[in-house]
Amino acid sequence: MNRKQLTLLTLISISVTIAFVLPKVVDDPLFTIKENPIESSPQVPQLTPSQLAEKQKYRLTSQELLAQIITMRDSLAARGVRKWGQVDFFESLKLIEIGDQLYLDTKYQQAIAQYNLALSRLRALENTAEATLDASIKSGLKSILQGEVYEAQKYAQTAITIAPDNPQATLLLRRSESLPKVLVHFRDATVHQDAGKLDLAKRQYQLALALDDNFFPAKTALKKINKTLLDRDFQSLMSLGWDKLEKNQFQGARNAFISAATLDKSKISVDKALLLLETRKQQYEVKIKMERARKLELDENWAQALQVYNDLIQLDGTLVQPRVKKINASIRSDLDRQTNAILSTPLALADKKTYEEAKVLLDNLLGIASSDIETPKLLSQIRDLEKLLEQSQTATEVIFQSDGQTEVTLLRVTKLGVFARKTVSLRPGKYSILGARTGFRDVLIEFTIDIGSNNVPIDVRCSETI
Repeated sequence: MNRKQLTLLTLISISVTIAFVLPKVVDDPLFTIKENPIESSPQVPQLTPSQLAEKQKYRLTSQELLAQIITMRDSLAARGVRKWGQVDFFESLKLIEIGDQLYLDTKYQQAIAQYNLALSRLRALENTAEATLDASIKSGLKSILQGEVYEAQKYAQTAITIAPDNPQATLLLRRSESLPKVLVHFRDATVHQDAGKLDLAKRQYQLALALDDNFFPAKTALKKINKTLLDRDFQSLMSLGWDKLEKNQFQGARNAFISAATLDKSKISVDKALLLLETRKQQYEVKIKMERARKLELDENWAQALQVYNDLIQLDGTLVQPRVKKINASIRSDLDRQTNAILSTPLALADKKTYEEAKVLLDNLLGIASSDIETPKLLSQIRDLEKLLEQSQTATEVIFQSDGQTEVTLLRVTKLGVFARKTVSLRPGKYSILGARTGFRDVLIEFTIDIGSNNVPIDVRCSETI
């Protein structure tokens, strides 16, 4: 226990004793003078009850002030006042000591004046503590921003000493402690950035911010380098897209443009590029389809060529060339279909109507050939159709055999009567011949006369009795 604490306890004990004893001795003299056998001392005057009450009041006031002083003094000491307000604090302690001495000398009013003066100084130090805390935090943050490690740590220590539980002081201390490593990463990032190694610079900035995510220089630099990297990657993807587009690699170009859009959705150039891509893709598809249709026409695959032209018109109804080409392809496709139908079923020419239609078809083919459009397939079709028309009208001798007793009729042609052997000239086609004999079952035979073929004899006789 130090001297000041002893003094305080003594004063408090005296006050308590006076408070309880004074009422009992108020009528007794305050002081008693011992007689000196050698010489007598002057008699001390006695205090009146009102004077005693006044002194008691001053003592109580002094004690109340002392209680406030001790609380404030201890609070300031806990906040490290000796580090930031040492001079004023020591002056306050001296005032307290003076007040204590005056108190012991029962000069209570003078003691109260000293105590009040000391308390005023301590309150001023409390205000100074808050101002110093704010100033230390601000100065510490400024030192961190400027990369001044020693100063930042000094201000952080001051702030944490004044307010150990203050969140801002705690954060400042943590940031000041990590500042040396933060600066190492920041300087490395700057070196990489100056050398054009942007990815390495970005990594170092990120490491710095991992230690102190409030380090403004690194945040600003990282934001700038991210923008630079974003622009670089954006331009790289756009360049890739244009390159793919020039090579007619439309899906690759679309993927590149869309990837660029994910990096920066605000870029109008991406929308323009995608719009141009669709236009170029459609133009390319039209070109490819037109080339394919042209090849199909050269190969005289008119039906397929017609389908391509229809697809193109459906793709873009404003296209003129496919519409023009479609007219000729449609005509040629229809003629080709009709010609193939006749050539594949030559016996149909036995029908007069079909024969006349085939002659008209031949005239149309000849008309096309006369227009300087002579293709191998067209000429072949003309030759085959001409030959088929001629053969369809050329009669062939057909031999019929019978038993000389059966009545033979060539249905829808003529009655042949009864014979053993007869020869009839018939044009190619399908025929039916009927044999009839009394007492025997009728016989019906259907046969075909092919174009350009040798026909075997046809036997007609009724042999099954009824």
